[in-house]
Amino acid sequence: MDEGGWYEDGDMVREAERARRVAWIGMSVAAGLFGAVALAAAVVVLAVVLALGYAVAVMD
Repeated sequence: MDEGGWYEDGDMVREAERARRVAWIGMSVAAGLFGAVALAAAVVVLAVVLALGYAVAVMD
């Protein structure tokens, strides 16, 4: 950075590329975590439904 506080052209481009890369990685991690949580929730719901179905079948 020069003394006026402004980025030189090369520094601005490099910082913008870095910011895009960090944002892309952050969004990928967030999407992966969301997918993992959604998958875990689906497994829990399926297990509950199967357990209730089994319980109803055994009670008869």
